[in-house]
Amino acid sequence: MIKPMTKYKLFRSENAQTMVEFALVFPIVLLITYGIMEFGRMLFMYTALTSAAREGARYGLASGVGPNGIVQYADCAGIRKAVRSAAFLISIPNDADIEIKWLDVNSSLLPYTCAQVKLDPGLIHMGYQVRVRIMNLTFQPLIGGFLGIKSFPIPVRMNTRTILMGVEIDEP
Repeated sequence: MIKPMTKYKLFRSENAQTMVEFALVFPIVLLITYGIMEFGRMLFMYTALTSAAREGARYGLASGVGPNGIVQYADCAGIRKAVRSAAFLISIPNDADIEIKWLDVNSSLLPYTCAQVKLDPGLIHMGYQVRVRIMNLTFQPLIGGFLGIKSFPIPVRMNTRTILMGVEIDEP
């Protein structure tokens, strides 16, 4: 038969061992959990910026008149607004970080910029491509300074779409 005092001593020593093991393992578990969360946040930013570039290019390929009274494929402000509204939970601080150009893939002409197209929307013809690039953004980890992880640039996200104007659709 085990005396009650001996039973109490055995139980007490096992609790101390469990607390020491927990104290050793818990920081590692927290670090792994933090790494998974940061990787998920970085992946979210990457995909959100890719989607935002795609939405800007989609807005820019339309040939209708937009809400600003300008033809949509020549509406730089509308394209930037479409990019910003699609970049969910991500701020793009400068207009210069959203580059919009129009390319003629059949010639060696330099791409047209927003300033040129704003002055003369007639420069753009059927078959030109609108290219939207989002650049100069960085990923800043939440507690990166504490762990020694520095911020790093997010790769440039770009999407290109071909502009189709005046395409007739035959009804059956």
